[in-house]
Amino acid sequence: MPQASINIDIDTLSEDIDGSTRIIRSEDLRAITYRRVMPRFLELLERHRVKATFFVIGRDIADHEEVIASIAASGHELANHTMTHPKQLVHLDDEAIAREIADCGRELERVAGRPVVGFRAPGYTISMRVIDALRRARYRYDSSLNTSLCYYALKKVFKAVRLKDKAYLSTQRLADIFGPRAPYRMSATRLGVPDQSGSLVEIPISIVPYVSYPFVTSLLLQFGPRPSLRALSMLVSRGAFVNCELHINEFTDRGDINGYNGSFYLTRQYVRIDLAERMAYFDGLIGAIRRSCDVVLLRDVVA
Repeated sequence: MPQASINIDIDTLSEDIDGSTRIIRSEDLRAITYRRVMPRFLELLERHRVKATFFVIGRDIADHEEVIASIAASGHELANHTMTHPKQLVHLDDEAIAREIADCGRELERVAGRPVVGFRAPGYTISMRVIDALRRARYRYDSSLNTSLCYYALKKVFKAVRLKDKAYLSTQRLADIFGPRAPYRMSATRLGVPDQSGSLVEIPISIVPYVSYPFVTSLLLQFGPRPSLRALSMLVSRGAFVNCELHINEFTDRGDINGYNGSFYLTRQYVRIDLAERMAYFDGLIGAIRRSCDVVLLRDVVA
């Protein structure tokens, strides 16, 4: 039975873009995610008796410490998603990159009461400078690399044609996405090159065979349950590690964002589907993962 991990990026409504595809940047909206939306995902996990890895933005911790502490106390993993979620992380200087990692890690460890060993970059975009900073901070794994050609192309086109706030996205170098699709110890000099002596494990986003499409529910949800279950079956039949990645805004209800006219360009793509239908989708997918895989936290992949 292959291993699988259920993990989620806690990118709040404040991290979305508005109807004009410009970054919202509203601190008040973070509370909606933590107070209204988060309980739906936690109840989903409880129904299926599985644990998940939560990639948390450090600046959200002070205002929502009780919720985040309870997540850790329930046996879930807290992992680093930077302090301020800069989409242009790879273009910051070395000191700023290290500070984003260190500040978030320090807050998470204070709340969790244990070392934080995992990291995911905003937008799945990493560089060797980010990896070097993680090594210096003694992180054990990164789970950022997305080797999907479809995702790379879609991101490039969206940024060039539709996106007005260009700071919202950065893209991985094309050469980097031809690396392994299973967890591997990374070379000290190149992102996509395995090296068994390496100290840091890369746990890439799972890619659906043949179509090179990422196994990311925010990109699969619109197609309904059948393609997602088929993609899972293809991964499991190959004995592949299943890195099932979600985003918290997928659990947003229409009522959560009423009154914010013209906002939430990405979240509105999810809420076009009735919440009950979405929850049925996630119940089906998580249930199938639990039946066909050994569900582990990402930190246990490198234990």
